[in-house]
Amino acid sequence: MASHNLLIRETARNAYDLLLKPAAALLQKKSNLIVVPDDVLWELPFQAVVTDSNRYLIEQNTIAYSPSLTVLAEMIAMRKDRLRTSSNNSSLLALGNPALGETAVERSRVTRGNETLEPLPEAEREVKTLARLYGSRSEVFIGSEAREDRVKNEAGKFRVLHFATHGIVNNASPMYSHLVLSQGDSKEDGLLEAWELLNMDLHADLVVLSACESARGRVSAGEGMIGLSWALFVAGTPTTVVSQWKVDSASTTELMLEFHRNRLASNSKAQSLRKAMLKMLNTNQYRHPFYWAPFVVIGDAN
Repeated sequence: MASHNLLIRETARNAYDLLLKPAAALLQKKSNLIVVPDDVLWELPFQAVVTDSNRYLIEQNTIAYSPSLTVLAEMIAMRKDRLRTSSNNSSLLALGNPALGETAVERSRVTRGNETLEPLPEAEREVKTLARLYGSRSEVFIGSEAREDRVKNEAGKFRVLHFATHGIVNNASPMYSHLVLSQGDSKEDGLLEAWELLNMDLHADLVVLSACESARGRVSAGEGMIGLSWALFVAGTPTTVVSQWKVDSASTTELMLEFHRNRLASNSKAQSLRKAMLKMLNTNQYRHPFYWAPFVVIGDAN
């Protein structure tokens, strides 16, 4: 799917037969599905496996992921506590298409095999549109203003955080996986690393990483996926929306905007993503799972 292969449907059906068909009777009357993957199954897009009825699983179920049931219980409790203590449920901080500094470009060459970071004009359009959707209760920064120090200083004030930028996975040292931001005139290097996220005090109900491979990381026994989403949970975020492979910029923008529209219409987070996926699935341009299936909800699905 990640390589946009047109002949994936048989493989997707085999994955369903192997992993979910044995539980078909239990799942028959269930509309919501929570997946707790193990090992390499973290990289499998369950939403895009093909069922007995020759439909993608996302057409039948609302799907979310969790590192474990214990972590899920903590995430749900965290969200419920936020509802009791805050009335500011729509404020948004969004950053997109940051100015690429020398440190970010050089680090990318080391971790991604000389792959060059490119500007993200679609990401800029994405966050500008989000500003209109959320209105006066939003703050949006692009280019050189999408700074790392701004995130560290201000992110704790917002209920929704949205990063439309490059995400770099470091499987060898997962706490050095990072989001690329602008360096600006500060002492920061423009790389918001997982260990830095882990040490932040966040109060967001939702963090969206509209970036490549932000759901990936090293899988450790008893700990699940160690990476950006794990760091955000430790920092105080019950739900993240992250990607499982390198995404297409234009289709990602369409998916993300539709997700936020659904969320603002009082749908749950998992329902919001499902509806956005189904809308894209029903178009000619973005019908292939490569476009609509890479993003997943991890944590509290409500």
